Amino acid sequence: MIPPMTWATAPGTPWWFVVALVVAGGLVGEVLRRRLATGGYRLDDEAGPPPRVSPVVVPVALALLWGLLAWRFGPLSEWALTPAYLGFAFVAVGLAWIDADVHRLPRGLTRPAYPLLVAQLALASLASGDWEALRRAAIAGAVLWTIYFVLALVAALLGSGFGYGDVTLAGLVGLATGYVSVSTTLVASYAAFILAGVYGLVRLVLRRGTRKDDIAFGPWMLLGLLISLVVQVSPLV
Repeated sequence: MIPPMTWATAPGTPWWFVVALVVAGGLVGEVLRRRLATGGYRLDDEAGPPPRVSPVVVPVALALLWGLLAWRFGPLSEWALTPAYLGFAFVAVGLAWIDADVHRLPRGLTRPAYPLLVAQLALASLASGDWEALRRAAIAGAVLWTIYFVLALVAALLGSGFGYGDVTLAGLVGLATGYVSVSTTLVASYAAFILAGVYGLVRLVLRRGTRKDDIAFGPWMLLGLLISLVVQVSPLV
């Protein structure tokens, strides 16, 4: 099982590896920024003003994410685990931007991410011999997908904006967190709902929205995932 992270200790990742991935993340993020800036992900009925946030946040976010993930996972599983989370971070930044803009998580990104993430996690298990982690990831992904599917059904009956794109993303979140530990999945799940709730409450207090407004939930799911990966999480046996 992957050892828990603490703020006082690091998993032994060389500083140059972190710096290299920060630079690489910024470069890859710039390519992603240019693709997203075209608005090609928008459907015909999703025309509207561009997002209020500057697109420069995309390369900056990916650079920081790659640096954090390199620091967190670096040499684990014979260096085979880091690429799995770097690839997922690339997809996550794109999904967060799109969902925040048009409140949709495109299947063209979420569905291909499944075989990619599973294959990379399998390589990490092959390198480390820890097949229990892969089994735990598969179970966590299936359980989280099922929970979100039920929530989406209930939301549909109530006329809420909770969508099936969130269901697909939930499976990915379960895979990514379950490989680390069950508690990591729990932290990611709780954090997503807490963060989204706080955001909605702040909007109400500042009179920036109403209770009937739909809130893009994908970015909060992904932020909860990030929090669960980089802070201390005690594994469950």
